[in-house]
Amino acid sequence: MRVKTFEAGSMQDALDVVKKEMGEEAFILSTRTRRRPSALGLGEESVIEVTAAVDEAQAGPPPLIAPATYGLRQPLAPPVARQAPETKAPAFITKPPAPPMDLQPLRRELLEIKGAVAALKDNDQRNTSILKELDQMKALLSRIQRQGMPPAQLQLPPSLLELYGDLVANDVEPLIAMRLCEYAQRALTDQDGDVAAGAVDAERARLFLRRVIADFIPVAPPIQLDPGKMRVAALVGPTGVGKTTTLAKLAAYAQLHLKQKVALLTLDTYRMAAVDQLQQYAQILQVPLHVALTVEDLRSALRFYQDRALVLIDTPGHSPKDTDTLNQLRGLLDELPEVETHLVLSATTKPRDLAEIALRYEPLHPTRLLFTKLDETSTYGPILSTLARVKRPLSYLGTGQEVPDALELATSRRVADLILPASKKETE
Repeated sequence: MRVKTFEAGSMQDALDVVKKEMGEEAFILSTRTRRRPSALGLGEESVIEVTAAVDEAQAGPPPLIAPATYGLRQPLAPPVARQAPETKAPAFITKPPAPPMDLQPLRRELLEIKGAVAALKDNDQRNTSILKELDQMKALLSRIQRQGMPPAQLQLPPSLLELYGDLVANDVEPLIAMRLCEYAQRALTDQDGDVAAGAVDAERARLFLRRVIADFIPVAPPIQLDPGKMRVAALVGPTGVGKTTTLAKLAAYAQLHLKQKVALLTLDTYRMAAVDQLQQYAQILQVPLHVALTVEDLRSALRFYQDRALVLIDTPGHSPKDTDTLNQLRGLLDELPEVETHLVLSATTKPRDLAEIALRYEPLHPTRLLFTKLDETSTYGPILSTLARVKRPLSYLGTGQEVPDALELATSRRVADLILPASKKETE
């Protein structure tokens, strides 16, 4: 094949030159317009540059071009020579058969084209899948970046990375979420091996992580009521967390369901509304209520209620920064060496505030944590973060205002369901 580039002042001139030198079988490869210095050296002039090619094996002598022809035609088959009228051959003369057409090269070419098309289709599908995965990874990394994931977490497999994002979105502290995912990865590796753990599917990763979360949550047994022995339980915590309502729920359950004798005792003399509310509950449940103002009042009340299986103590709610009131309350509770103290916290409180509240109430030596208002929040990670910081078992969960139904005994599985809900496949 011969390829040559021509220059002319116009496209028509360029085509005429190509036809003249290369014949009508030539075909255009490219055209472009460029600037060059004029022949007189004054400024520049436009020139058409045409690159043409011709197959010399098939090209004949340059034919004459009809005046009406414009441009170049695509290569055509050579013209068929005019033949003389066919004369019928004698019967005894056999016309030689036409040589068989060799279709093998054509078949091979078609197979190659078919293979190339299939390869392109496979590449398109593969590229689409890769682009989809990259988009998902980009979205996940953006989400992780917004949520402040430690760089070491990038070593997790994609399934656990996604679950890490779910935990942080549920207000679990990033460091705690990272540790939980690492424990789940270790459990998967121990059972399935390094390769299998790295490629574990999302359902299996969620199942293992939920088990890790459940194992991570310490829970306390319910308030133990022993025959012939008085059990004392006190509820402490900041104002507005629902201590009085929770106290009524515990009293109603012991009185109505367990058929045990109960007494109520309040140290909350700061808010008359709280005393009135507790008095109403006491009248409905038909249990006695005693108000203690001093240490001696507290001792006298406990001596008087020796025949009761359960004495529940309500305490005043106040700011955790009010150290004077906390010290006074501590002096009262120190008179109860066997008291079971539940620190009542609201699930709607911010994680940092929960940590500060727990630290402020540490002088009261709470033995349990009790979370209320689970019905008023959509994220439950602060429960897990607080349990990790305070290292106290979880006793009860308040789920509403109804007495006594909206109170349930905390279990590790229940909290795991709140932190990382089960998949549809697990619930089936």
